[in-house]
Amino acid sequence: MNGVPLAVVAAQLGHSDTRMVEKHYGHLAPSYVADTVRAAFSNMGLVEKPNVVSLRTAAD
Repeated sequence: MNGVPLAVVAAQLGHSDTRMVEKHYGHLAPSYVADTVRAAFSNMGLVEKPNVVSLRTAAD
């Protein structure tokens, strides 16, 4: 979560690949994936949530 690639973490823990790291530590910060995607792809023209307006009203 501090920007270290999973392959490096797995190697330091003695694992041959990243599966064990993902399986055992991936649940610690579920929002980390979403935050990382938002940071990496912020220039794709995605609309921020406050700018989104629902097409349906409560009366629909």
